[in-house]
Amino acid sequence: MRVKFQFEIVILFTLLIASTGLPQGYVCAIGGGTEDYNSWSDDPYRWIVQKSDSGKIVVLSANTETSWIPDYFVSFGASQAVNLRINSRVVADLQSTYDQIISARAVFIKGGDQWNYINYWKGTKTEDAIKYVFINGGVVAGTSAGLAVLGSVDYTARLGSMISKEGLQNPLSSAIDLEDNFLNLVPGVIFDSHFIERGRFGRLIAFIYNCYYTRSINILGAGVDDRTAVCIEPDGIGTVMGSGALAVFQKDSLTVYQRDGNYISVNNLKCDQLTHGWKYDFTNRKIFYVPVTAKPVDTSRSPQYPMTDVWLSGQNNLTAVTTSAFDDFLNNVNTQRVAVIGNQGYFSHLETVSAYLAARSISCFVFPVNNSSVGSQDYADSLEESTAIVLLGDSLNVLMNLADTGKAAGIAFIRKIFRHKFPAFFFGNAGKTIGGNYVDKTDQNYLNSYRGLMTNNKGLAVFGDLIYQPLIFNNSDFYENRTSALLWGMMLNRKRLGIYLDDNDWIRIDHQKFTVVSSGPMPLMVVSAKNTTFVDSSVFVAGSGYKTRQVAAMNELRYFISNINKTYSIDSNSVITSADECGLLFPEPGSFKLCQNYPNPFNPSTVISFSLPSDDRAEIAIYNVTGQRVRLLVSTEMKAGMHEVSWDGRNDAGNSLPSGIYFYRMRTSTFNEVKKLIMIK
Repeated sequence: MRVKFQFEIVILFTLLIASTGLPQGYVCAIGGGTEDYNSWSDDPYRWIVQKSDSGKIVVLSANTETSWIPDYFVSFGASQAVNLRINSRVVADLQSTYDQIISARAVFIKGGDQWNYINYWKGTKTEDAIKYVFINGGVVAGTSAGLAVLGSVDYTARLGSMISKEGLQNPLSSAIDLEDNFLNLVPGVIFDSHFIERGRFGRLIAFIYNCYYTRSINILGAGVDDRTAVCIEPDGIGTVMGSGALAVFQKDSLTVYQRDGNYISVNNLKCDQLTHGWKYDFTNRKIFYVPVTAKPVDTSRSPQYPMTDVWLSGQNNLTAVTTSAFDDFLNNVNTQRVAVIGNQGYFSHLETVSAYLAARSISCFVFPVNNSSVGSQDYADSLEESTAIVLLGDSLNVLMNLADTGKAAGIAFIRKIFRHKFPAFFFGNAGKTIGGNYVDKTDQNYLNSYRGLMTNNKGLAVFGDLIYQPLIFNNSDFYENRTSALLWGMMLNRKRLGIYLDDNDWIRIDHQKFTVVSSGPMPLMVVSAKNTTFVDSSVFVAGSGYKTRQVAAMNELRYFISNINKTYSIDSNSVITSADECGLLFPEPGSFKLCQNYPNPFNPSTVISFSLPSDDRAEIAIYNVTGQRVRLLVSTEMKAGMHEVSWDGRNDAGNSLPSGIYFYRMRTSTFNEVKKLIMIK
């Protein structure tokens, strides 16, 4: 009875401290990975010892452990560090277990299986003891599975570990088992570990979306990379330490969620990604400190728009692609003569594509690219005669010979894309070259990103502001390389847009509407850095002969994930949930509608959409700010329904007009309306 009475007094005292709002403890959330002396782990583990006043540290797990971690803590000055194995509810509820834990100034929860911790420890004296240490100003730290139980909502992994691909396809799946009544040390946060290493951005987004719909909680998602930690003070300020990044996702005032059964749209989800030395305010949900290592970004830099219509397939498998993405390309372009282009070593695959075209009675010519062939006038003449272009290959640096404007075929290729706007199809990895830059060596060795061995290369600049990464969930060995390549490439080259594509998906980029349209089983996956003002990167070097880990820090990133409507507007930086204010996807019959032009502002062209309730004569005209008509776009009898007309910024005489504000008017026998548009050059 005496023991029970003492225990109840301790619990009452603990609750009293919590209710009075007195300063509580410290949290160190570690993303997993092997610790080592004189490496990434020294800073956060030393912090744990310092914040525990060099007192006793208890290392908790459900497994048998070695003395390595306790010895590591002692090396930083801990007075004592011991392992404590708690592998059942019986052990978890022992008074001796409770006494052992509360005698410590810090609790460290090892990696393993977080479901064991929740299943064995929840509602026991072990949970009470951990909270006691925390409430009384101590430290609670966790790595990997230990990190997963530190938030106010935890992913239990009770049904196995979900991957991003599964989470994005159905974020409301019953497999996403969440727990919101255990420890609750960091309010309003759900943690995820091994974040970039295991490509977990998709599943963390699924977690916070799930919380919103199933618990009505606007949770903050904190993804911590392996060999990385965020050390959080009692005031909620967390400092990033280690080799990688902390990625913090949140639904803010600009974010819009939509749901249609299991289909979702996550529009404008905010993400701040921080590397070593950056600080985040978890209480006020914003970056608290940007270190001097960060570099400012010129947000006024000129945009680089797509130069022509482009199709990108997510995989290199020609047979799989030809029956979906490639057929869509061929059905929507002029196939009078198709140029099939690839590096010389990929010749057998070029022949496979040409045979497929021949089977469809489509004329083509094969252009095997190397340093010599790009200088060929014969290939240049054949390119000049082409009406569409297909690129494929496994040596992207060889394909880049096409950008050599000092050689005949290089000049012809650039002219076809940039001047004549001929459409292009890119198979798999060849699509990376579409941007002004691309990141290579993502698929050679699974440790390339960690060792800093991926390369940044000049691209063809067909869409200069883009970094593109296909095959994102194709092979778990390359999750880290492919996930980090996109953000690292955006950071390094100050690119505004990143697109992830999985292997069975494909996208079409429309250079007139400035849209990205995704098709396939996975959602549209776009990352925007239009509003990023600071960038930084890891300074960690994994070992001799390696470069710094290729992990980026960027504030104010925006994620767009949608399998409801898979169209992203480059100009408005948004998933188009309806075609525009006119409701073009679901037009209202029987009414006049003059839609806002799209894109707006525009360069080099824009589209004006309008609706007629019945057959009528319609006129669409452009006026300058003085009221002078500069271009008559439409003046004819038209059928009832939706119509579109484009304007390229020229007047009736065919001369280009200056940048500025213009007006367009729609007039019929019974309708007259004017709207404003803006042209930029």
